[in-house]
Amino acid sequence: MTNAARRPLMSVLEKGERDRATRLRFVDGQRSSELLVADLVARARRIAAGLAALGVKPGDRVSSQLTNGEQSIELQFAALMVEAVLVPVVPVFGPKELGQILADAQPVIHVTHDRWGRTDYLANLKAVDGELVPSQVIVVGDAPGQYLSWSQLAQTPPLDELPADSGDTEVPCLIIYTSGSTGVPKGVQHTQATAFAEVVDLDYRASRGPGDVYLQVSAAGHIGGYMYPLRAIWYEMETIVMDSWDAQLACRMATAFRVSGMVATPFHAVSMLEVREREPGVDLTSIKLMMIGGAPVTDELLDSLDAAGVIGVRAYGMSEHPTIAIGSHHDSLADRRDRGIWVTPANEVRIVDDDGKPVPDGTPGEIQSRGPERLTGYTNAPSPFTSDGWFPTGDIGVFDDEGRLSVVDRKKNIIIRGGENLSATEIENTVRLHPAVADAAVIGVPDKRYGERVCAWVVLRPDQHLDLAELMRFFLDQGLTKQKVPEFLEFAAELPRTGTGKIRKSELSALFAART
Repeated sequence: MTNAARRPLMSVLEKGERDRATRLRFVDGQRSSELLVADLVARARRIAAGLAALGVKPGDRVSSQLTNGEQSIELQFAALMVEAVLVPVVPVFGPKELGQILADAQPVIHVTHDRWGRTDYLANLKAVDGELVPSQVIVVGDAPGQYLSWSQLAQTPPLDELPADSGDTEVPCLIIYTSGSTGVPKGVQHTQATAFAEVVDLDYRASRGPGDVYLQVSAAGHIGGYMYPLRAIWYEMETIVMDSWDAQLACRMATAFRVSGMVATPFHAVSMLEVREREPGVDLTSIKLMMIGGAPVTDELLDSLDAAGVIGVRAYGMSEHPTIAIGSHHDSLADRRDRGIWVTPANEVRIVDDDGKPVPDGTPGEIQSRGPERLTGYTNAPSPFTSDGWFPTGDIGVFDDEGRLSVVDRKKNIIIRGGENLSATEIENTVRLHPAVADAAVIGVPDKRYGERVCAWVVLRPDQHLDLAELMRFFLDQGLTKQKVPEFLEFAAELPRTGTGKIRKSELSALFAART
C-alpha cells in the first residue's frame, strides 16, 4: 500500500497486511471461523476495487446495515482504501430510523443483509421511502434481481493503487448516528485523525503484551463496532467477534479461549454473571479488564464481578468522544467501586456551571471534554463546541482532589437502555399519537440488567383503555425498533408540571419508585 503518510488509518491497514499471525475468530450460535487480519485486508482490496468500479469516489458516503462479521470489516477497510465515508447503521434499527439516516447521509451505495435472524432487512428497506434508498444496493446473501450481490463484488480483481492522497486528515471517514434528545438521529462525524487517536490513546490489552484475547460484543453501527478491528491490528490482539449478543456463547468463548479483556454495558456483564450462576462449567476468571459503560454502573455490579474473579472498571465515553475516562484494573475493588475514574492521557475534561464557568473540585457541574479523538461536528446539527473549543457532553460530573472523575447525572433527555441511547422525546411523541392518549411523559427507571428501562406515564382520554401489549403493537406499526417500546405503563389523572409547563420528571421517577 502507498499514500499512508497523511492518512493515519492506512498505516493501520498496512500493518495488518504484513501481519501473518494475528487472527480474528467469528462466532455465532451455529458456526465458528478464523481469518488472519492480513486476509481481511486482502479481501478488502477486492471490495474496494468493486466500489471504485461502481463509481464510488473519495468523499462519497457508503451506508451499511450489517452485523459484526467478515463483511462489515471488509467494507470498513475498503471504504478507507477508496476514501469513502462509511455510514454504519445499527442492525436493530427499523424502517423509520433507517429512513431518517438515509435521508440525512444520502449515500451512493447501501450494503445490507438479506435476512439475519428474524429480521428481514430487504423488507425493511422496501418500507423506506424509495426516494431515500440509493440506486445501488448490495446484498449479503440472496440478492433479488434489482440488487447487486456481495459475492460478485468480492470477486472483483483487487485494487492495486490507492487514490492520490489529498493530504487532508480532517475529511470524514465515518458517520455514526446516535439518538439525540429531539428523536432525530444525529450524524457524528469522525476523521481518520480522530479515529486513529482513539486507537492509540488507550491499549485495551489487560496485560499490555502478547497472549491477550479480546471479546468483541458491541454491535456494528456503534463506535465500538468500528474501532475493534483497528485495535486488533494495531495491538496484534487476538479477537473473538460475536455477530450478536448471546450471553451463553460469550461465557463459552471466555471459558474456552481465556478471554482477558472486553468492553461491555451493564446488560452484558449482568447477563454473563447470570449464565455463570446457572452453568457450573463457566469460568470468567481470565477476564482481567472488563470496561463497563453505556449506562450507570452500580457498586453491586462491580462487587458481583469481583466475586466471580472478573476485574470490572467503569468507563466513560460516547460516539462523539469515544473514551474520555476509564478506571484502572490495577486499582483495588474499593477504589474501583467507591472512587472516580481517570481521564485518558490524550484528553482533557473540565467541569463547569450553568454559565460555562469552571467549578472547584468537589463541585458537580457539566462535563466538557476536548482531545484528538473527539468528533469534528454533526452532519445535521449546529456546531456543538463552545467558543473556546470544548464539547459539552450533557452529563453531570465531579472531580475529587486527586483528579478522578465521577459521572453523577445526565442533563440530556436521553434514556440509556442496554447501551443504546433512546430519545425520551421521540418515545413521548409516539405515545401521544395513540388515539387513547391525551398526554404522556417518558422516564428511564433503574434496572439491574439494562441500566435503565423505559416507563411511560399516560393520561388517558375519557372512556379509553390502553395496555402494554397494545402500546407495543402501536409502536411497531409506527416503524420503531422494539427497544423503544415502553416496558412499564403508569397512569395519572394529570402530569405534574412547573409553572412554565415543563413536566416534572423527577416527581414521576419518585412516584414510580414508591409504587414499586
